[in-house]
Amino acid sequence: MRAVSDKRRRRDAVYAERRREVFERGDGVCEHCRAAAMGSVHHIEGRRVPDPHRLGNLVGLCEPCHRRAHAEPEWARSVGLMRSRLGK
Repeated sequence: MRAVSDKRRRRDAVYAERRREVFERGDGVCEHCRAAAMGSVHHIEGRRVPDPHRLGNLVGLCEPCHRRAHAEPEWARSVGLMRSRLGK
């Protein structure tokens, strides 16, 4: 088993706190459809950007909306659930 680096441990601690903040911000309801319970936190610009866990890059989604965002990226971009890291 590999040990977890200090950098990874700090990053994961920040993400756990941000997840709580996103759930509080949305009152536990999907921030897109507002019709279902929030099940996960989605990174709008992905995780490979500077400060990926900033609140402006996170949105709380129900599982169907989260699956659709990843399955249909053009739709996700059109409704603001996904932004290109390349500015396109």
